[in-house]
Amino acid sequence: MSKKNIKPSMAPSRQKFIAAVINSRTPSVHRKDISDWQRAKQAALRIDTPRFSQLQELFDYIMDDAHLSSQVQLRKSKVLRSEFALVNQAGDTDVQATEDLKNMPATRRLINSVLDAQLFGYTIAELDPHPGNPDPLAVTVIDRRHIDPRNGFVLIDTSDSSGIPYRQLREFGTYILEFRGEGLGLLDKAVPHVLFKRFAQSCWSEFCEVCGMPPRVIKTNTQDPNLRDKYLEMLSNYGSGANGVIDIDDEMIFVATNASNGEAYENLIRLCSNELSLLINGAVLGQDTRYGSNSKEQTSSDLNDEIVEADMAAVEVAMNTVVLPALVALALVPDGLRFKFQEQEDSSQLFNQTIQAAQYFDIDPQWVKEKFGIEVLGPKSYGPAPASPDQKKSQQNAYSPDFYPFL
Repeated sequence: MSKKNIKPSMAPSRQKFIAAVINSRTPSVHRKDISDWQRAKQAALRIDTPRFSQLQELFDYIMDDAHLSSQVQLRKSKVLRSEFALVNQAGDTDVQATEDLKNMPATRRLINSVLDAQLFGYTIAELDPHPGNPDPLAVTVIDRRHIDPRNGFVLIDTSDSSGIPYRQLREFGTYILEFRGEGLGLLDKAVPHVLFKRFAQSCWSEFCEVCGMPPRVIKTNTQDPNLRDKYLEMLSNYGSGANGVIDIDDEMIFVATNASNGEAYENLIRLCSNELSLLINGAVLGQDTRYGSNSKEQTSSDLNDEIVEADMAAVEVAMNTVVLPALVALALVPDGLRFKFQEQEDSSQLFNQTIQAAQYFDIDPQWVKEKFGIEVLGPKSYGPAPASPDQKKSQQNAYSPDFYPFL
C-alpha cells in the first residue's frame, strides 16, 4: 500500500498536551551517596504511593559519569545506525514508506525512547503531528520524575498524591505512547558503582593535593601573636610565591609523607568502571590494555553483539505494537506494514567465501562489484602480456638500438 492512499482526515484531533501542564522543578545537583540511593529506591518501591522523582534524579546524576555515558552511547549507537525496512505480509519491502520513515527525524527519537526505557525503567512520549512540514512529527519525552508507571499517573507536581490517568485518555496509544523496561531500569544497578567511583576520585584528588604539596611547618618559640599570624600568612601564600622571612632561631620544615601513590583509589576506580562496562555492554571492550589480547577482544565483541541483537528485537516489538499503530492512526505510515531490522552481513567472511567458491563456480562480476566495489574485467590471463611501445623502448639496448633482448 503506498502512502498516497492515506487520507489526512484519518488522523484524530488533538485536545491537550500533558507535557505543557506539569510543573517542572529544577533538579537537585548536590552530591549523592548510598543513603540517597536507598531512600530513592525505597520511595519507588512503595506499594500504595510509589514516587520515582528521587530515583530519576539520581539516574540523571550518574549519567554525568563519562565512562557510563560512553558505554550507554556505544550500546545504543549500534542499534540506531542499523538499517531497517517496512515490509508487508509477504515480506516485501515498501521502499517509499521505508524512505519516508527513515527521513523523519522523529523515528530516531522514538527508537531512542525505546532504548531509554530499558535504562530508566520507562518512557512516556507525546506526539505532535505537523502534516505537510519537513519534520511532520514532534516527539516530546515527558519528565520521568512526574510519572507513576505502576498506577498510570502523570503528576502535575512531584509532591501530588494523584495525577492525570494517562492510560485512560483517548489519546493514549495515538498521541501518548508508553515504553516499559524491566524493574526499575538498568541504571538502578549502575548507581552504587558510579557513587563509589566518584568517592574514590574525590579522595584521590585530595590525596594528590596533600602529597603533591607536602605540609609546611615553622618551628618557633615566640609568643608574639602578630608574628605567628605573619608566619601563617606566609605559609598559605607559599604555593604562589616561594619566599619567606623567619627569625634566625626559627626553623621551617616540609613534612614528608610516607604514603603510596594512590593504588587503592586507582584499583577501586578501575573495578567500578569494569563493572559498568559489564553491566551495560556485557564485556570490557578495548579498555584493559594490560591483560588484553585479540582473542579476548573478539570474545567481548561477540558478547556485546548478543546484547545489541536483544535490543534490536525489543525495538522491533515496540515499533510494531506501539509506534506503527500510532503512526498509521496519524496518517504518517500506510497500514499493513511491519518494522524489521535488516540483517547485517559480515563482509570479510562473505569475501572469503566468494574467493573459495570462485575456484569451482562462475561468479557474477556485477554482483562482486556491488558487494565489494571490485571492478572485475574478466578471467585472469596467465600468459605474458604483450609489451607496449613504451615498454619496448625502455627495454632497448643502448649499445645496439635494434636489439631487443626480451623479445
